[in-house]
Amino acid sequence: MNCVKVMKDLVYQENTGNAGKLDVYLPEGEKCDALLFFFHGGGLEEGDKADQQGIYEELSSRGIAVVSANYRMYPAAKYPQYVEDAANAVAWGLTHIKKWIDYERVLIGGISAGAYLSMMLHFQPRFLKEYHIEEERIDGYIFDAGQPTVHYNVLRERGKDTKSVRVDEAAPIYYLEGEHVRAKKQFFLIMVSDNDIPGRREQNELMIQTMKTHQYEDFQIKYHIMKGYAHTEYVNVKDDAGRYPYAEMLYEFIKDWKLK
Repeated sequence: MNCVKVMKDLVYQENTGNAGKLDVYLPEGEKCDALLFFFHGGGLEEGDKADQQGIYEELSSRGIAVVSANYRMYPAAKYPQYVEDAANAVAWGLTHIKKWIDYERVLIGGISAGAYLSMMLHFQPRFLKEYHIEEERIDGYIFDAGQPTVHYNVLRERGKDTKSVRVDEAAPIYYLEGEHVRAKKQFFLIMVSDNDIPGRREQNELMIQTMKTHQYEDFQIKYHIMKGYAHTEYVNVKDDAGRYPYAEMLYEFIKDWKLK
């Protein structure tokens, strides 16, 4: 594998402590295939940017630059502060990464809560626009087991039953209508487990079908059901060679999509 340069704890947002820091994983050379912003999971109340460090190193060794950012979480944060942090981290990366390496494409993704953040950045582009990023600048998204309805911790913040299903301004799927319908050029990798959180698979499948009824084409969406796992259990699994099949899946999506 090629050498990887890792820069830890870079500050993208002042006055928020560790929540305002990110890590950068750079491939060898002056240019790479893609820049991936990836947000950790943990229900918007736990988790860290280093949780999938081995996966980021593996992707970087294969020519994908990765930015893994922390963000404010419960109980200190409230909706939509963590979405704003995610947009801010993307803005920081688009401003600074080309100082170290050039890249062809930009992707945003995440696991569980991180996928919820990524969904919000795509389906509600006002968050990116607040940081002067046009949504069309993003070429692809990876939604791994995210919640396209109102996140359960947002429901808890409101004093509601966390198992309820709500669709409003805090739900990514809410924006698939009216003025928010636009022709899309992006590609999407969407994943769930066959034994995921109750309703999570069905909600993602509803999101996919709703996307397809709103000008998203079949070829733009790659949907994968991870069989034999509970919610995101597959992420940190290693094979007999000590490598991450999950990293291979992300790499193949980015590589295949590049050829289209």
